[in-house]
Amino acid sequence: MKAQLLLSVNTQKHLIAKALTKYIDFSKRVYIGYGSLNQYLLYHLGIEMDELYVAGCFTNDSLNVTKKRPPVVILDNGKLVNVDEFEIQADDYFIKGANALWYENGKKQAAVGAADKNGGTYGNFYVKAACRGAKVIIPVNHEKLIPFYVEATQNVDFASGMKISMLRFFYGEVFSEIEAFKVLFDLDAKIIASGGIFGNEGSIVVEVEGDFVKEAIEFVQKYKNIEVLRKSEFIF
Repeated sequence: MKAQLLLSVNTQKHLIAKALTKYIDFSKRVYIGYGSLNQYLLYHLGIEMDELYVAGCFTNDSLNVTKKRPPVVILDNGKLVNVDEFEIQADDYFIKGANALWYENGKKQAAVGAADKNGGTYGNFYVKAACRGAKVIIPVNHEKLIPFYVEATQNVDFASGMKISMLRFFYGEVFSEIEAFKVLFDLDAKIIASGGIFGNEGSIVVEVEGDFVKEAIEFVQKYKNIEVLRKSEFIF
């Protein structure tokens, strides 16, 4: 069976997040970095967040950084734990969000924005995870697709909000809707169109094919109107 599915930005994040709950080995220690998509992951893991689980985002026509954040979520064998130091090891997972996705030589690549002069979670955590050979997964939806990577630093004269650098991920696995359809429903997926109006801005059209298309359709219908992020929680 083959179908064409319209995925809103909200549904894109639900799809990827739900797939990650199946893809990650939660018997290991899992560090879940800040990010809007990672907050969807927490939702599908049954972890309630009273605050917005992001370090920075683009909202209110501005590049924003949150001033107040909950502690980083760390799971060990599926249970929440407190860890004073980021002593990640090779058997651990580190889930790191992204702000840009592009294709290079047929392979997905990603980058993240950093307003912190020391590189934020990229400089403080991602580099350590990469050096130690941890399992780094970079979940990112195709709303964030760009033509190609452009080097960008905070050395600019003006910014719409915070000045950011764009830091390219050199290590880890980029995980998008394409991988999510395969993990959840064993479907081959292709993105054939994007865009929208009146609430469907950032949407993508995905053509899926396989034996479990009906299950995928049911998933989209179930989660398309379930919002995880609430604007009232934004603290800048």
